[in-house]
Amino acid sequence: MSFQFRFAVILQLRRRERDEAGAAVGQANEAIGRIDDQSEAIRVQRQALREGASQNRVGDVSVDALLARGRYDLQLQAEIHALSDTRAKLVQELERRQLALVAAEAEVKRFERLEEKERTASYAEALRREQAEADDATATRYTIERQR
Repeated sequence: MSFQFRFAVILQLRRRERDEAGAAVGQANEAIGRIDDQSEAIRVQRQALREGASQNRVGDVSVDALLARGRYDLQLQAEIHALSDTRAKLVQELERRQLALVAAEAEVKRFERLEEKERTASYAEALRREQAEADDATATRYTIERQR
């Protein structure tokens, strides 16, 4: 008789939940990476804007152009701030998802230990039965031999 873990379906479910929690952590990490990339791109734009503005200050200066650059710089700064806030929220979500992953992994480990204990007990019981059958067979042969 082969071993059949009585909680195999639950173990399979817990493993799937763990895998989904791991995927959720990966998604949060990707989202944080995208936010970081966007923030860096905006910082590069601001730096280029500042460098372009300092080079163009020679000769005639257009007040409208300076105001437009200033407004654009403020807009970029606001976008960086918004991305920073979004990143902070994503980091909190990442931490929550990591805790869920740790809990799911603990559940899987718990069921795997239980499965191993039951497998070991089943194997020991099978060996005990086998030994008992072998002992019975030996005793029967001995009894038959003695009666002859």
